[in-house]
Amino acid sequence: MPRSRLASRILLISDANRLLLFNIRYCSGLLAGKCYWATPGGKLRDDETFESAAIRELYEETGIHVQSVGQCVALRVFPWQMPDGEHVIASEQYYVVRVRGEQCSSALWSAQEREAVREARWWSEAELASIEEDVYPQGLQSLFATALDNQPPAG
Repeated sequence: MPRSRLASRILLISDANRLLLFNIRYCSGLLAGKCYWATPGGKLRDDETFESAAIRELYEETGIHVQSVGQCVALRVFPWQMPDGEHVIASEQYYVVRVRGEQCSSALWSAQEREAVREARWWSEAELASIEEDVYPQGLQSLFATALDNQPPAG
């Protein structure tokens, strides 16, 4: 049975109601040629909570520091293939963070992130609805719409 991979993901929404996604493209290894868009986030470390992982990952992947990510708004569990080829059961908790502006810093990206992330882009609801490329998680458009309806604007 595949191991479980716990991760936190962030729906980072700007004050213009746009969602940050990263374009991931693998150029080598078992996933060479695979390309998709995904939210910021990543796996939990040792005894880290989902919430603290979301705060850390948000800072590492965007340069944005927050004190809290609030309540989990969604949980997704699905089979996933890691870049090294390992098959895992991904268990991801999603959090909504509202921010002013649309900045994103790559200063703290790991070597693996620098190799795989091709673009960081802020998407409107309409743009996300019309995308023809793969976007993860499945159902992100609905999750984004719900987040927009239920979250107060950035303070």
